[in-house]
Amino acid sequence: MNTKFMNEIFLFLIVLILFNSSNAYALSDFSFSDISPDDFFGYDVEIIGDLDGDGVTDIAVGAPYDNDGGQSQGAVYILFLNSDGTVKDSQKISSTEGNFQNIIDSGDCWGNAITSLDDLDGDGVTDIAVGAHKNYSPGTEMNRVGAVHILFLNSDGTVKHSQEISDTKGNFNAIGDNDIFGIDLTNLSDLDGDGITDIAVGAHGDSENGFSQGAVYILFLNSDGTVKSYQKINSDRSNFQVKLDDSDMFGSSVNNIGDLNNDGVIDIAVGVPGDDDTKELMKTVIDKVVGAPYDNDGGQSQGAVYILFLNSDGTVKDSQKISSTEGNFRQNLQPSDSFGFSLTNLSDLDGDGITDIAVGSPHRYYFDAESSPLHILLLEKDGKVKSFETLPQENNIRVNSDIFYFLGIITIFAIIAVLVIKIKFKNRIKILKK
Repeated sequence: MNTKFMNEIFLFLIVLILFNSSNAYALSDFSFSDISPDDFFGYDVEIIGDLDGDGVTDIAVGAPYDNDGGQSQGAVYILFLNSDGTVKDSQKISSTEGNFQNIIDSGDCWGNAITSLDDLDGDGVTDIAVGAHKNYSPGTEMNRVGAVHILFLNSDGTVKHSQEISDTKGNFNAIGDNDIFGIDLTNLSDLDGDGITDIAVGAHGDSENGFSQGAVYILFLNSDGTVKSYQKINSDRSNFQVKLDDSDMFGSSVNNIGDLNNDGVIDIAVGVPGDDDTKELMKTVIDKVVGAPYDNDGGQSQGAVYILFLNSDGTVKDSQKISSTEGNFRQNLQPSDSFGFSLTNLSDLDGDGITDIAVGSPHRYYFDAESSPLHILLLEKDGKVKSFETLPQENNIRVNSDIFYFLGIITIFAIIAVLVIKIKFKNRIKILKK
């Protein structure tokens, strides 16, 4: 075989391997070299508007298992984006970078949840709230109490100053051992009409009425990030009429979904991964969707989503449960699906004037446990499901990119073999002619 041909084949294989082994990142000034796979970079992502004033939206990205300053202390990255999606610049915020002065300890997992607070202190720059759901209480034997840190940002992504909200700080002392306060959080806009942004915070380990039944806190903030007042929502408080059971984990996810019922109050979504109520409905002037990924309607840990219609004082006005048996969902959820484990606001996807949501089922055993479906729920203003789409559809054939990769490799080698045989055949013909 001639050398030129072999060199061409070798070059082709090198290109193929590089193409398939690369992550295909767009060219960017942001380097991933200092990010470990164990950091869980991207655990949460939040739009924070145009922080640096260049006309392009910027984002905050959580890395709760980052080891700056200690094992799994956590970090947040402020990414200043270009209009093509590449990163123009970045700022890391951790116990050692970004001028963050609050104390975080090993195992806090700071950065597990992030939400924008708009411009809380009125300086013209977006501020953010960051969860540290495994934060422990210093000087006590309490573990995984949780905390939320209010970060007042500079336009370069560094921290101007900050305020911790926990069992001992921020004018808030309502949480306790293993509450996991801060597992998720969301911006509620100005719920009480005082001109200051308020937030909802999940505490899915709350055990006030039973082991890990969970709770959601509506925090009415002051402009300095401390808590002016709060409302706790669980089965025994705030007019929440749903019976929660042990290990329901109400509050696992929380998401603002706008004003679903047009009553002038923000609506939110809250995950309840262990919920097992089958007949109870939740009612609240903020409409709120609550995920219940381990709900047992129709089977163990199928999961559910609750639409909570809130009052402006943070109590529950009305609610609607969405599961395999309620809310007009009519989906064949399976045991351990964890429907509601994650959810997000899709704005008004179908143009009917009502917010729609996407709901994850990460534990679904689709296709030999190799794929988990995402449910797109188009909602009615009463919180019931008008229609839905499950991706991928159950009757779809799952396509594995690895299969394509190996089929491509096999095809290449088959082509090479054919070419080799062809060249050898030509060489024999030449020899015979001689």
